[in-house]
Parts: sequence; C-alpha cells; structure tokens
Amino acid sequence: MRKSIVGAMALLISSLGSVNANPPAPVPLNHFYLILDSATYKAIEQHSFLRKEFAPTEQRTTTRTDMSYTGLYFYGTNTYFEFFDAASQAIGKLSDTGVALGTDRPGTLEAIKTDLAGAFSIGAPITRGFNGKQVPWFYMAVPGNFPESSGLRVWVMEYHPRFLAEWNSQSDSDNQGITRKQVLARYAAVLPNTPRTPYLKDVMALTLAVDEATAKKLIELCQLLGYRRRVKGITTILQGEDVELRLVPQTDSARGIQEITMRVDRTPEYQREFRFGARSLLKFKGNGIATWSF
Repeated sequence: MRKSIVGAMALLISSLGSVNANPPAPVPLNHFYLILDSATYKAIEQHSFLRKEFAPTEQRTTTRTDMSYTGLYFYGTNTYFEFFDAASQAIGKLSDTGVALGTDRPGTLEAIKTDLAGAFSIGAPITRGFNGKQVPWFYMAVPGNFPESSGLRVWVMEYHPRFLAEWNSQSDSDNQGITRKQVLARYAAVLPNTPRTPYLKDVMALTLAVDEATAKKLIELCQLLGYRRRVKGITTILQGEDVELRLVPQTDSARGIQEITMRVDRTPEYQREFRFGARSLLKFKGNGIATWSF
C-alpha cells in the first residue's frame, strides 16, 4: 500500500512541470495551527517549561464576527503557532491543520488580487474583539478549489494597517506597522510573566502528510507564490522565504503536521527532550535547531 502511495506521488510530482508565476512579493509563514487529541493538548497546556520558559504563550479565546475559538498559542519573533483540543472546539477534527502564509509588505494582497485573481478570493477584513468592539485585524486571500476532505486549510494574510493602533495601542511603539514581527511583539508585550529570554525564535519548516490531491494543489499554489520545488526521496520540499514546507505521503496513521523544525536561542542545560502525551516529542538538537513531532 505504501509503495503505491509513494509511486503515485512521485508520478504526480514529475508530471506537474514548471509553473510560470510572477509572485507579487515574498510570502513566508505567518503561523500554523494543529488540532491535537485531548491528552496531548492537556500535557502541553500544563507543562511548566513550555508555559514559563520556552516562548511567550497564552491560552485565549478569540471572538471574531464570523467565529469564536479557544486555543493555546506560542509566539516567536516572526512566526507563531496554535494548538486546539479536538474535544472542545468546532474548527475541525483531530489532526486537521491550518497553514497561514503572510507578508510584511503593504499592498501584497492587492497585488495578489490583481495578478492571481483566478487562484484566490479576498473578502472583507477579518476582525477581532477588543474592549467590547470588533477591530480590523487582517486581510485574507483564500485559494479556490482546495480539497475539503484533506483537513488542510491554507491562506495568505496581511495585517490591517489600523490593527496595532486599535488593539492594545502602545504609546512607545509603532502603531502603524503591519509586519509579522511588529504584531508578535505586541502580542508578547501585553502578556504577563513572559520569559525574559525565550528559547523559541521562529518556525523554519513544517513536515505535512497529505494525500495526492492536496499535494498537487499545494504545490501549484506555492509555486504561484514563488516557492521553489525539489524532491528528496519521498519528500517534496517547497522552499519559500525563510520557510520550507515538506510534503510526505499521507497514510492511515499520518495526516497533517508531523513535525515542526524551529530555530531556537539555545539548548536547555538540564534536558534535551520533552514528551507530551504518547506521541508528541520536543527535541533540542543543538546548533540552534529544535524539532517538535506529533
């Protein structure tokens, strides 16, 4: 069974050829989410190292005009990630994954709307609740015809130019910026008891187990956005600005994000590996690299 899946994916990859794209601007990773089983989620939520030392973190409920959800968040310098408990939210089911690509350049989504209109739809700004009202948060470009059965959501986002001015505005900060770094600095600044020297710097790669239809669509989408494709064994690597998406064949036991590769500030002196539940392992490898598998 596995050989047939691998063979089919290899045939798919070889048949895609090159895609002529004129990407409007670099679109690196903004953030991702992963829906975990309750035991793993609870182990992460209650782990002292993760919540006090690893990164600025919070468990929060986000209320938008279109939906509300509660998750556990870990913030880096330019990228962040969120985990959801499969038993207590309605975003999706176990192992469902979302990957948000982003931009630090104003007007990138307008360029996408103009140059790649056939591949994306862009609606009204997404808002976020703050002090009893909804404030503009970000614009969102959603690719069309993405396989709904895959459990993978992908979109491109650009922060709204008024977000930092209207959400926890700071007198000593730039309240007009839209960069990922500026927004994450604000997220961390308003949290209590953030680590003085967090370990997490940024996410540099995601390994995703996907089916053939999802792989095809994701490869086409990323190439439109300027990602470069190469193949290493059974893995298709999509190389973007400061991030790699590594696609492997989906199996009965592997779907969605399988591993995160991260840049970290250092390795803990007292411990190099941390386990959360039965399947999740955070491993500090040295040389500023850590992986987190699921």
